[in-house]
Amino acid sequence: MTTTSTTAPVAQPTWYGQIRDMFTSVDRAHMVKQGLHLASYDAVMKHAGDIYQQVAGGNMPPDRPWPADWVGTFLNWMNNGYPKGVPAASANARDFAARSLFSADASTARVRKDITTLSSAELDLLKQAFSAIMAMDPSDPNSYFTQAGYHWFPAPNTYCMHHVPGYNPWHRAYLVSFENALRSVPGCANVTLPYWDITTPFPDVLKSPPFDQYTLQQAASSDYPAGYVTTRFTYDTIAQNLLTHGVTDDVNRAMSKTDWEDFHGYWSGATHNTIITAHDSGHNSIGPTMQNQEVAAFDPVFWFFHCNWDRLFWEWQKKMLATDLHGLLTTINEVTDPVSYQIFNDTALQTLNPFTSTPPELNTLAIIDSVGQLGIDYAPAATGSNVDFLPKTQRTLAASKHFRVEADRVNVRVSGINRLKIPGSFSVHLQKDAKTIASRALFQPVEVQSCANCVTNAMTQFDFELPMAAVLGGKLSVWVEPVNKDFIGDRFPQKLMGDPVIEVHLLLQTQ
Repeated sequence: MTTTSTTAPVAQPTWYGQIRDMFTSVDRAHMVKQGLHLASYDAVMKHAGDIYQQVAGGNMPPDRPWPADWVGTFLNWMNNGYPKGVPAASANARDFAARSLFSADASTARVRKDITTLSSAELDLLKQAFSAIMAMDPSDPNSYFTQAGYHWFPAPNTYCMHHVPGYNPWHRAYLVSFENALRSVPGCANVTLPYWDITTPFPDVLKSPPFDQYTLQQAASSDYPAGYVTTRFTYDTIAQNLLTHGVTDDVNRAMSKTDWEDFHGYWSGATHNTIITAHDSGHNSIGPTMQNQEVAAFDPVFWFFHCNWDRLFWEWQKKMLATDLHGLLTTINEVTDPVSYQIFNDTALQTLNPFTSTPPELNTLAIIDSVGQLGIDYAPAATGSNVDFLPKTQRTLAASKHFRVEADRVNVRVSGINRLKIPGSFSVHLQKDAKTIASRALFQPVEVQSCANCVTNAMTQFDFELPMAAVLGGKLSVWVEPVNKDFIGDRFPQKLMGDPVIEVHLLLQTQ
């Protein structure tokens, strides 16, 4: 028999607002043995009828039957069509306290700050740490050369993850490794790595030593010999490139998403116009070294640039109440995005080479709670802005779903591009009547066919979410601009990359 309650059921419950927090860790562990993942929206939706019968009859959870209002809330969720919704503004501990939602104490954490807010003393200490590791012998594991080399060169240690679910976990571990190297310098034990908020101008402090460039102490490859000096575009050009590629728009769009794959974009059918696109376009906007995956991490700006992506990931996790394993898993679509689910559940896939078997000895589980597990937090950006969640939009939906059509915006997708045919990073420019109206970029190595992640995800697409008026009344076309123009010039022939196609879709809203 269920526990009686005088509290009324929630009339309009959602997955993110209430349902995901109705199952304890004991419940989840018990049902995993039965093949049912209670952290999975799709699994709970698919088996909702069975779950309801068990909880309504007081059979589940064992020894802790749900009160009547919980049972009624779950039934309302079913009758309302299993809406996903958004997280509650604050945790509803009175009604749905099955999972602890209380954050670890951030007062003892390392705090990474917006680089424009550092004091003179903090900046001097950071310069001291950077200069010291740049001067270290390349064979030293804490040297700048070794730490930057983890991102790609020197081969064959090609560890970096891009365009795959491990992208954010791997780079979070990478930043810990680099920050620990900085802190290994005598007198610099309290240094933290600041971030550059890429939606703001390029910081002046990064335009002077030791943050403006780095000279290779030994060869990274035949193309990058000892003495190679990292380079950037002019800072006016960088600003214009970031604007042209819509990086701020992509960041804001990502922060409005509730699902893991939508926040990242690119894989599992998600549109390619959120965080990964912003990351790729940012790399390609900054200049010759940052455009090239083989040596991007040797440009000092890489570390402040990537610290920002980790900050945004953490901010999104906090917004989604996804700072523990269960919370994070509830944002992942187990059916359409099984690999993302597996990297946190399958021991063999939790490895983040080379940072799992060697210091800092982190895997995908160890990086989830930045404050509680890593002891790392982020200070707010100097010009911080909060982005509200927006209703989920899709290009296609199951016919059983109820939806609304967004009449004022469309998604233009350029698909069918075989990126293995294009040596190095490139941009795709969408044109109307031969005038560019939007651009996106993809960041990849010149030796693209030697990159396992690239080969696995050879076919790519680009998404442009635009006002309807921007595409009506004209002829649409695309051209692909490779970074490496020595191969074939400014425009890469479409037939050589798979003869891509353009699709225009109305955006469908399900909530």
